[in-house]
Amino acid sequence: MYNNENSKADAVDSQEISQSQWSVNQTGLRRRSFVKRLGFSAAAASATGWLGGVNFARADHGSHGSDGGLSRGDAAILRFLAAVEYIETDFWQQYTELALGNPAYQAALQVLDGDMPTYLNQNTRDEFTHRDFLNAYLQSKGHQGINLEPFRTLPSSQATGANKTALRLTSLMNLTVDTSWYIKYRSPGNPDFGDTFPQLVNLVNVPTIPDTDLPINSDAIQAIANAAGFHFAAFEQAGMSVYDSFLPKASSLEVVKILAAIGGSEVMHFQIWQDKAGNAPPVPASGPSAGSVFPQLPIAPDQTPNGIDPASPMDTNQVMPLPCTFISTSLPKCSVVRPTSTKHAGAVAAATAVAASGLFEGQSQAFLDSVLSLAQQADAASNENDQ
Repeated sequence: MYNNENSKADAVDSQEISQSQWSVNQTGLRRRSFVKRLGFSAAAASATGWLGGVNFARADHGSHGSDGGLSRGDAAILRFLAAVEYIETDFWQQYTELALGNPAYQAALQVLDGDMPTYLNQNTRDEFTHRDFLNAYLQSKGHQGINLEPFRTLPSSQATGANKTALRLTSLMNLTVDTSWYIKYRSPGNPDFGDTFPQLVNLVNVPTIPDTDLPINSDAIQAIANAAGFHFAAFEQAGMSVYDSFLPKASSLEVVKILAAIGGSEVMHFQIWQDKAGNAPPVPASGPSAGSVFPQLPIAPDQTPNGIDPASPMDTNQVMPLPCTFISTSLPKCSVVRPTSTKHAGAVAAATAVAASGLFEGQSQAFLDSVLSLAQQADAASNENDQ
């Protein structure tokens, strides 16, 4: 844990947070205007482009319907998730290349935790297995898998360690990172009940990997690594909510098993990353990195002599989800993943948030329309056993 002897463990309220934000080009996320600028239309084109070039075969084992054993809703859910995992493999691969091959970036990440490069490599491995499993499962049931290779058009980082000639699906050069997850999981609020949460750090239009080589131990590379640490956690907590939101919609018990099992691994990813993000050190505003300041995060105090920790729920050691309202306001608060509703955690909500983050900056309109189309189909799925 990064420590500062002069820091206090006072509770951090919304006003204190807003005064300590890293503000680069603007304030606030402004998702709606950004999504509009990207061209996400209400009526998206079909997702045919996502399905091209993938071979599929009929399953040899028993079928449970005319669609190879999967309901249309279950297939739509798995297609969307396969696309999400495809996208994840792309940006996690970029992170891993630099974490393992760029000395300055590796050192900056290791300020958060000495095992960061290893954890990144493992997270990347997991996302590849999720993508490949979901595609293979779809094919085993007679459905086409998802193939995004035709959309690899974005340039790679030119920093040491990156595969400089590789074309990418995603961009990590100009991200708006949602850091409200930090406050959400340390408060009794739940977005499904209308609660909203401020940003802990305002990361707007910032890189999370270097585009060129930067000096080792410089403020510039540390600010980039800090932003990356928060992006790791932001994406994984959104992923676990998406998987959870689909559980009530699945018709097949086998699909429920898949959602619960892969979603569970996303929970493990988030738990690692939120703990490490809390170790991000402050980056001073002076020198060449002025304008890219990263604030001191709230840290845990020393324990009192009687062994009772008086820490605020906001400090960086509070990594277990605080109990929140769940199912009904008349029930006791419960420690859970949140949100889980389709409105706040479903496929369209997730796709819109990812687009607003800048991860797809530079992608074609066909790609963006396909994302939304797959998301709409997945959200429209329902548990056919309840009909």
